[in-house]
Amino acid sequence: MSSFVSTNDPQATPLAPAENPPVSRVQGGAISSPWVWMTLACVLLGASGGVRAWQDHRFATVQSSVAVSPFPLKDLPLTLGDWRAQEGSDTILDPRIAQIAGSSDHVIRIYTNAATGQSLSVLVLFGPAQIVYGHQPGVCYPSAGYHPVAESLTRSVANGSGPPAAFYSHVYARQKDQQQGRQEVYFSFRHGNRWYPDPGRFWKDFRHHPGMFKVQTQRLVTESESSTARREQANPTEQFLELLLPEIERRAAQASKNPEG
Repeated sequence: MSSFVSTNDPQATPLAPAENPPVSRVQGGAISSPWVWMTLACVLLGASGGVRAWQDHRFATVQSSVAVSPFPLKDLPLTLGDWRAQEGSDTILDPRIAQIAGSSDHVIRIYTNAATGQSLSVLVLFGPAQIVYGHQPGVCYPSAGYHPVAESLTRSVANGSGPPAAFYSHVYARQKDQQQGRQEVYFSFRHGNRWYPDPGRFWKDFRHHPGMFKVQTQRLVTESESSTARREQANPTEQFLELLLPEIERRAAQASKNPEG
């Protein structure tokens, strides 16, 4: 190891090698030494490790918070405007499917409009965002033998006083049921106080907002009803969602203000 020279004495000559690491004094009285910088580096690394450990602990703590829904989904209203839940229509997913879907809580319910007679089924699900986001009709329906039979649409659904919610709208049918068995499907995800149907593009936010709601509806439609023009005009599904979404928003907001219930 070479010797250091004091910068305060321009006439100084190099010192003989010392047994201990040499120390030099620089302007302002700061001390420059390999041991000083090594110690400082260790402190910084230790601090960095401590921050990472804290972040991991915080992430684990936050993840545990999605083990249950912010509010019981079965408590969503049975009546939404003219829409009434059919008595005894509440069902649940097979436990294995629920686990794969990431469900901490969910409800499946059939509603009928008392004025028009239109019916639809709705799934509302809550669970870890990193699992829930991947379960979309574009994957699930084809695997069950369905295929798209109409144009896919992106729809903006009114959400009470909040920003509109973005939904994807698809129409699926099995090969043998293309005329009478068409299913119109709407779906979106609520994550970080936003509704959008493609949450995978915001995957970096999953660490900070680990919980996610999923809303998916299914309604039997005729071939004429599945046209783009009919689906975009006075769609019963959208009318239903305009009543349901504010109820989810209100309960989620209340739960965030009163986390202990």
